[in-house]
Amino acid sequence: MNFVYFKAENHQQDNTVPINLMVEDVVLMRDGEVIAGLGDFKITHLPLYIYRAVPTGFRKIEYKMKTNSHRRVMFSAGYLKTGDYYVETPDGEQTMNFNALSGLWTGEHEEDQLMDNYAFLNEGYAINRPVPRVKKKRSESEIAR
Repeated sequence: MNFVYFKAENHQQDNTVPINLMVEDVVLMRDGEVIAGLGDFKITHLPLYIYRAVPTGFRKIEYKMKTNSHRRVMFSAGYLKTGDYYVETPDGEQTMNFNALSGLWTGEHEEDQLMDNYAFLNEGYAINRPVPRVKKKRSESEIAR
């Protein structure tokens, strides 16, 4: 099993602009075969992430929808990438790390148990969104070089 995503974001990286866009009949596909139907939904804020568990596969994930493209919004789809994610658990939201190469999830602490995607779903967990990456400022020593 793999997790795939559908993402809508502002192409100018300014996700503070209000938006009101209805997206219709969105499906995720692999090799022309529908692997996840997302249906119709309204986008009121960006970025928007939708995640689905799908059967294991390695071909490119594509999306198709009936909605015309919107000049300020870029859409994309793909496999879940390695990184930290906010995850909804039975105990509330927490940060978990996903390793795309191994397909394993770990909690915030080193001693937290590893779990695969099946255990992740069986525990009642759901991916909310990625943890934003913090851009590191260049240190003064790097600037002085």
